[in-house]
Amino acid sequence: MKIAFLSNLSPYNINNWSGTLYYIFHSLQKTHDVEWIGGNIIKKVKKMHSLQYKEMPFIPELYTLYFAEIISDFFNKRDKDEYDIIIARDCVFIAHLKVDIPIIYIGDTTFDLIKESWGITNKKIIALSDEIEKKALLNCDSIVFSSKWAKDNAVKHYGITPSKIHIIEFGANITKISEVEDTRLYNMDICHLLFIGKDWERKGGEKTYEVYDILKKKGFPCSLTIIGHNFYPKQYDENVKVIPYLDKAKQKDRELFKHIMHNSHFLVLPTNFDCFGIVFCEASAYGIPSITADVGGVSQVVRDGKNGYLLPSDATAQDYAELIESVFKNKTKYNDLRLSSLKEFEDRLNWDVWSEKMNMLLKKIKKNQNKKNQNKKNQNKKNQKFPDKYDFYIPTYVVNLKSRTDRKEHIEKQFDNKKEFELYLVEAIVHPVGTIGLWESMKKVIQIASERNDDIIIFCEDDHTFSVNYDRDSLFRNIIQAEKMGTEIILGGISGYGVAVPTSSNLYWVDWYWGNQFIVIFKSLFQRILDYSFKDTDMADLVLSALTPNKMVVYPFISIQKEFGYSDINKINETPGHVNNLFVEAEKRLSIIHKINNLYNYKIKLR
Repeated sequence: MKIAFLSNLSPYNINNWSGTLYYIFHSLQKTHDVEWIGGNIIKKVKKMHSLQYKEMPFIPELYTLYFAEIISDFFNKRDKDEYDIIIARDCVFIAHLKVDIPIIYIGDTTFDLIKESWGITNKKIIALSDEIEKKALLNCDSIVFSSKWAKDNAVKHYGITPSKIHIIEFGANITKISEVEDTRLYNMDICHLLFIGKDWERKGGEKTYEVYDILKKKGFPCSLTIIGHNFYPKQYDENVKVIPYLDKAKQKDRELFKHIMHNSHFLVLPTNFDCFGIVFCEASAYGIPSITADVGGVSQVVRDGKNGYLLPSDATAQDYAELIESVFKNKTKYNDLRLSSLKEFEDRLNWDVWSEKMNMLLKKIKKNQNKKNQNKKNQNKKNQKFPDKYDFYIPTYVVNLKSRTDRKEHIEKQFDNKKEFELYLVEAIVHPVGTIGLWESMKKVIQIASERNDDIIIFCEDDHTFSVNYDRDSLFRNIIQAEKMGTEIILGGISGYGVAVPTSSNLYWVDWYWGNQFIVIFKSLFQRILDYSFKDTDMADLVLSALTPNKMVVYPFISIQKEFGYSDINKINETPGHVNNLFVEAEKRLSIIHKINNLYNYKIKLR
């Protein structure tokens, strides 16, 4: 099969993702034609971002629609049979990706499970990342997780169908194990303990050292080797060896690693959190039992009594010390555990086994895809909602206060001779608080649209004015394009926004906005609008903006607000020229971003 391997990080660098990316990629290459795609995307988008927002940190999640557009463009320009399958590592690349190629996502956890460990507390970032991951997982044809722990969360938290998720355990990130005689069983005068981990605190480094210290003070002969962190005891201890960093890409470091592994009796890792734990696979490959905590996805790798022991998360250093001493002093028990650890590696915790299981899944997916293609023959594969000639009308609802006859006359003129709009004038709700009246009027419109079973509508305030940039066919093309990307709101023009990100030649994603005078609303958002409990401190445009992360604005603007000299919503808008200046400045900012986007070329080369 021809596989497109979609990843931000290079699969040729053995240090990326602790080597797992490298071994996944090269395991696939043994039986398939695998091509890495996407290596320069984030790098180039970062450059574009830095020119727009110098002081704002780069957040990939803000660019998911942009990623989807350029990657979709890449695949759609190729022959339809060039790639059989896409294997993806990054949710931001596939959340909105629309291609006719099956997508498989590979991971070891979910954002929901890892956010606390990463220290993410910003509610907006959490909500956005959660939404993106959910869309990515739903958009996949299949998902491969390394543990049941991750699968269960994806089902419970994101609502993913269980049959869609497959558990295939990762293997030990070891190229080749040296064929040397294992002498550990005959060298048990000293128990050699091993700790491996960069994150000293999260991996339970302090507890590991405490375990060693307890055993030493008891008179139990032991040593401790620490790899990955520069911890040193307060007092020099010849039995504690520290290796702050090992680079497996270097031959010298690989040999040192092998030597240490061949001479270690236990891997002691009382981790506070681990998604899977490749290090446990590596320990098993060398016949090293793992003594660790039953947290995260660790139980998928370490089977109690098979290749180590799992202790409760709140187990003390004393508990670890007693277990180690008990097992080590029983020579037969230790040897059985050592041999059993090796068998766990040989039977399931290696990349050959992973490849076998993965190949079975790939064949199944390819077979199903062939059936789908056969069924879709002579049909429109893109299954667009709208005809090519755009011979249809968009239900367009305009809210107008009965007393505002001047506005009614204005808005009716705006839609004169524009047969693409099926115009409905809706009497606005009168309320002492103008913004509440506007929101209730919007809910009234949405209720009507729901009862009519509209899939898409335009909500319009009576101060909307078409700009000189309005074009019927362009509007319809944008609607079709945005719908493919999962957009729920398209804005004809806005008076303010925070961040804007290009998603196509004239559609820009925005994080928030001001201005509801002309908006396209998709059916998927209807119920959230109806369910929202609007407060008198709320602003209708900001609330609507917050109800969905999937909102875009058309550039150049096709809609602006007309100034009538008065406002039923915001008194500041009565200031002559105020509203017009807001639209001018907002469009001016977008023009700068548009120029930068063109500079770095929207059609980013992926290779």
